[in-house]
Amino acid sequence: MMGKEGDLLNQHVLRFHKDGHFRILEVSDFHIGGLSVNPKLKKGLEVLVRETAPDFVMIGGDQCLPVFSIEETRAFFSDIIEPILSRSLPFGIIFGNHDRETAMPLEEQEKIYEGIPGCLYQSGPAEIHGYGNYAIPVLASKEDRPAYLIWAMDSNRYITDYPEMFGLEKDLKMDDFVLPRHFNEGENGATVLFDQVRWYYELSEKYEKQEGHVVPGVVFMHIPLPEFVHICQNPEECNAVGIKRTTLGVSEISSGMFLASLERRDIRGYFFGHEHLIDLQGEYCGITMACDGALGYNMSAHDDMRGGRIIDLYENGEMQTRMVRLMDLIGKEAMRDETYFEGGSKYFIRYLP
Repeated sequence: MMGKEGDLLNQHVLRFHKDGHFRILEVSDFHIGGLSVNPKLKKGLEVLVRETAPDFVMIGGDQCLPVFSIEETRAFFSDIIEPILSRSLPFGIIFGNHDRETAMPLEEQEKIYEGIPGCLYQSGPAEIHGYGNYAIPVLASKEDRPAYLIWAMDSNRYITDYPEMFGLEKDLKMDDFVLPRHFNEGENGATVLFDQVRWYYELSEKYEKQEGHVVPGVVFMHIPLPEFVHICQNPEECNAVGIKRTTLGVSEISSGMFLASLERRDIRGYFFGHEHLIDLQGEYCGITMACDGALGYNMSAHDDMRGGRIIDLYENGEMQTRMVRLMDLIGKEAMRDETYFEGGSKYFIRYLP
């Protein structure tokens, strides 16, 4: 197995079960923001972890931590994810766009996560864009070789950040990036950048050379790739299932990540957060892409969509995924306000038991 140069070694070793199965639970968009976080967030996480019995949990961005000292914030967040910690489950973290909008720099947020037992977050190579670009191997059931890779990648914030990031302020205006007639559904979300794509591509090649074959993988990032638009706009052709109640907030510019993974032939699925009102999944060019809705209560969300996504990996390289919604598990207890149902065709509908 690769050493620290590949950003792959962790104290926790992930391994397939004897039956060749490994389960990931993805949850995202806690939107904590302060001490007033709704206690149903923790309860919802407890229900999902208990009912799905994952081997690994990916927390998929927009945690939006409150700003205290590192120690106080770590204790505060650890209490929220107690359902994960009490079971000694390994977990990963990726950052979302709103995690960059708190008063706590990402460098400080990294220290919070890195100090929690079982957290496999890694900052990743310093020479590329983003925080938290890393890959975690899931070892074969009977051998110490990577049978699958869990990729975490930072999708950054907004495309309107690019002029400053690239030193283009004198040449370009913000309006040059957000045009009135959109290539996709029209938002200013960002995506992984080219040096991140190159990092993935080269590390994927190293694994293939080391193992003598392509090592299958799944990728987690907060903001969906632009190519996810194809699934949203062609649901029948892409075998799409799930719910879509809003426009897709993705980048107008592709960095080539999807094409790179097609060429590498290793990625079985891309899994995203960010879209509180979309939990759609489908296939494009043979690769699954899916959102996980949202789990938080402190932002816009619909009661009947709140939940998490299961990703089942198999040692033979196969992969399956499905949504698990809280209302299907605990009924109206999953609602933000049990006297009103938020969801369906209208935002507020009086709940009738």
